[in-house]
This record gives sequence, C-alpha cells and structure tokens, in this order.
Amino acid sequence: MDTIENQYMDLNILSKWQEKIDLLEDLLNVSAILIMKLHPHELEVFVSSRNENNPYLIGDRGELNIGSYCDSVVASNAKVYIEDASKDDLWKHKTKCNSGMYCYLGLPIFYPNEELFGTLCVLNQESRDFDDLDQKLVDYFKESIESDLLIDKQNEIIRNTAIH
Repeated sequence: MDTIENQYMDLNILSKWQEKIDLLEDLLNVSAILIMKLHPHELEVFVSSRNENNPYLIGDRGELNIGSYCDSVVASNAKVYIEDASKDDLWKHKTKCNSGMYCYLGLPIFYPNEELFGTLCVLNQESRDFDDLDQKLVDYFKESIESDLLIDKQNEIIRNTAIH
C-alpha cells in the first residue's frame, strides 16, 4: 500500500468532503470543522469549513506532540471531547496551541485497512455542550468520510487493474 504521504486522493471525494464539512458546520453552528490528515511528523488541515470565524486554512500544518487536541485523538485512536478547556486541568494551559479554541470534539478517521488517516475535528471558541444527538451526527459524518475512503481505495484498485 502507498504511504500516507503519497496516496492519491480523488478530487470528487475532496469536493464531497468540503460539502459535508460545510453542512455539518451549518447544523452545529460552531467556529470550525476540520478534516486533518496525518503525516509522519505533523497534521495537515485537509478540509476546512468555509465559515467566517474559522481561523484554519486548508494546507496549514502543525507538528505532532505539541499538546494539540488532535494529538490526543491520534495518540488514543479514540474520540476526544473537551466541553471547556478553561475548566479542565489537562487542557487549560494548552489553548494557545489550539488557536484559542475552548471546545473540541474530535474523532479518528481510519482507512479501510484500519490505518489512521487523520481526524474529524469540531472546534468552538466558547464552551459548548454537544448533546447525544450532536455527537451522533458527528459520528455519522465520520463514518461517511470513512466510506468515501473505502470507495477511493476500490477505485484505486480498479485504476491499477486497468493499467496492467
């Protein structure tokens, strides 16, 4: 399998992801929603919601292991929910490396082979309680993104078969 760094991504899928992320932002009304792609030593903003108060740009990169919320998702391969970082002893001193965002809901995104692709991140500049319905909605979008990765992998196999 190709490494994460050089894997081809279908532009139609990226376009679908942008639409999904923008829709999720409309539904949740938060500061930013991101799809972060994992690289060997950093995370890249791969897709970013297009709302006005979103400080993240597509292509932005950040080192791993600096105390970012996404670091904790990558390290645990599990959902991380921080309702209010200012009231959490683990996170209250790390808001600077998280662009001043105080609320975070992040989920790991996996390739079909269960290798980590990156994270789906929901961020807000103020504390926020994501109820069960909000979290189910984010889970649904994560699963949809993983389904797209499966389709992309199947299309890659078809392309490679057609070439040989």
